[in-house]
Amino acid sequence: MIDSFDATVFSRRHTVLALSALWVFALPNHVMAQISANPYVSAQFEHDSNVFRVPDSAVATQNYGGPQLSDNDLRYIAGVEGTYLWSEQKLSATLEGRKIDYDHFTFLDHSEYLANINLDWKLASLLDGLLQFRQEHLAAYFADEQSPGLEVNTDRNIVAKLNLKVRTDWRLETGVNFHTYDSPLQFYPDFAEHEVGSHLGVSYLGVSNLTYGVALDHISGKFTTGTATNDTGVGPYRQSSAGLQTTYLITGLTTLDGALGYTRRDQSGNEQSVGTVTGLFKYKRQLTGKTSLTAQFQRAFYSYAASAGSEIDSTGSVGADWQATYKLGVGIKFAYTRTTFVGQAIPGSTTEGRLDHSPAETLNITYQALRNLQIKGYFNGQRRSSNIYYDTYHDTTVGIQATAHWR
Repeated sequence: MIDSFDATVFSRRHTVLALSALWVFALPNHVMAQISANPYVSAQFEHDSNVFRVPDSAVATQNYGGPQLSDNDLRYIAGVEGTYLWSEQKLSATLEGRKIDYDHFTFLDHSEYLANINLDWKLASLLDGLLQFRQEHLAAYFADEQSPGLEVNTDRNIVAKLNLKVRTDWRLETGVNFHTYDSPLQFYPDFAEHEVGSHLGVSYLGVSNLTYGVALDHISGKFTTGTATNDTGVGPYRQSSAGLQTTYLITGLTTLDGALGYTRRDQSGNEQSVGTVTGLFKYKRQLTGKTSLTAQFQRAFYSYAASAGSEIDSTGSVGADWQATYKLGVGIKFAYTRTTFVGQAIPGSTTEGRLDHSPAETLNITYQALRNLQIKGYFNGQRRSSNIYYDTYHDTTVGIQATAHWR
């Protein structure tokens, strides 16, 4: 099925259909609606100790022509968030533009944007759903790219969900999504990934504060390089998942989310097709009126576009948030990720047999200086050890951001 559609026509056609559907739902003429808008602007200064996420200065010289690792950058952001409410329907949108300028590595200067539109709709008490269009133009994360220089990717996702309440205790959940990821690579400037995904689930709502059920998910995907399909030597893939999922709310202060299942990914012409146990466990506890604690463990499959393959991430994290006063908030988080790369790699990539270990820590301090002005300071520490030396790095970023809102 996935091999039969033209990617460009497909993405444009479904983009128009999604926006048209949102527009139709957004024009009721018989219900009083409520409209709110929140324009904002932001300026951010950041120091990055290892911009390109390389192991040492020798590799930086080889790839970028000089030994310097660190740089400062300024980021300017302008956007607007809007909400349109009528009856039980909600249309929300975020439009944002960004400009990033570097002091030393000026060839990395670029612009980005985000467009996100959501329609949460409900008909009576039995039927509800979601329509979403999201597109983001964003610089590739240097730790994941396989070629030197700036790569700016375009990530587009169209999602439709439909939920039907059966009797009073059961809910049938369905969904479909169309995902396109344009990610230029060194030898494939028109490289892109295309996915069609579907979801089917059944949830039981009959126990107070507890929801549980089963879910089936399927993804069909392929990689293209402009007019030719799969000429990287990497075939299309199919990914299927089945599992149990639950959410439990305890006394209004503690929330437990869990999912456990099995995922298999098969890639055409690839002897490394693999299946593994996947799942999620998330614990959130409101310790006091000002302090909350979150712990999470997740194991999941992801596509790794830089090599036209896939990865399995096992991630554990623990974090705490402290709202010291109504103006001052502090958040801290520690995380660790073990990444195994599987799947056939395109020529020039280095992921066959690769295994990464990535600890990280973050600290955020926010201060509401004025009613419409927030100041945020942050620190991010990241390390990655890998059995492939060129994928090892150590990096810290510190920055400060000022954001002004007009409400």
